[in-house]
Amino acid sequence: MSLFITVGSTGFDNLISQVTSQEFLTSLVRFGITKVRVQYGTSNDIYVKNIQAYDGPRIDITGYRYKASVTEDMEEADIIISHAGSGTILQALRLNKKLIVVVNKALMDNHQNQIAQAMESRNYAVCSDIGDLLSTVQRVQKTSFELFPVAKPEIFAAIVDEQMGF
Repeated sequence: MSLFITVGSTGFDNLISQVTSQEFLTSLVRFGITKVRVQYGTSNDIYVKNIQAYDGPRIDITGYRYKASVTEDMEEADIIISHAGSGTILQALRLNKKLIVVVNKALMDNHQNQIAQAMESRNYAVCSDIGDLLSTVQRVQKTSFELFPVAKPEIFAAIVDEQMGF
């Protein structure tokens, strides 16, 4: 089983610290997760420090700062842990992945929390605090989610056409 963690275009030090900690990685192995890929953004120092210090059970863990597209990493993952960016959430849901959304409370407003709560209330994803992340990973393995509706770009195009007077 594989896990992909993404923080998007910035950093999320608390999340990266948690998911690369000795306790978290050791627990993942107990949960049957053998492969972890981390897109850590500007949280590079924390990622490197924790991975170098890790001496638990063998787990395949790789990470990177940024790349042009995380689609391949999402496609390969069984579970995705994501910051609450709307684009990342939608991409994961369109791929029908088990999604755990962690809101970065250090950001200026609560729009991320609103998006995350809306997805959870419709059973598309699960929201988690950093402190509850281990139990959430274990719980989400057994959770069945609703399928996210298929995109209908023609509706958006019709609205744009109408607004533009076409």
